[in-house]
Amino acid sequence: MAAAPVRFLNAAAWPLTIWTSLTHLDEHPADDYVERTSPIVATAIAFWICLIALIVLANPTVTAVSGSIDGGEEMVALIRRTPGAIVDVLWFMTPVLYVIGFWLFTARDEAFPR
Repeated sequence: MAAAPVRFLNAAAWPLTIWTSLTHLDEHPADDYVERTSPIVATAIAFWICLIALIVLANPTVTAVSGSIDGGEEMVALIRRTPGAIVDVLWFMTPVLYVIGFWLFTARDEAFPR
C-alpha cells in the first residue's frame, strides 16, 4: 500500500508526468496503450496552452493616458485593462482540462499497471 500515495501524486501531476510515459510507446506499438496515451497528450498540450494563456492574459495591461487641463496642469491617469471574456473562459477551461486529463491518466494506469 506504500505505492498508493506515489501513484496518486503521479496522477495528480499528470501534466508533467505524461511526457515520461511517451518513452514506453516502443514497448506497446500495436496495443491499447498507444490509443489511450494519445488523448492524454492532446489534453496535456491543451492544458498547458490554456494555463500559459491564463497567466499572460489574467495580468492586466496598464496604459498611461496623459493630457493637460485648461489651467496648464497636466493630468496622468493609469488604466488597467483585462480581456474579461477570454479570461473567464480560460478560468473555466483550464480546470476542466485538468480533470479530464486526470481521469484519462488514472484510467490508463488502471488498465496498464506498471
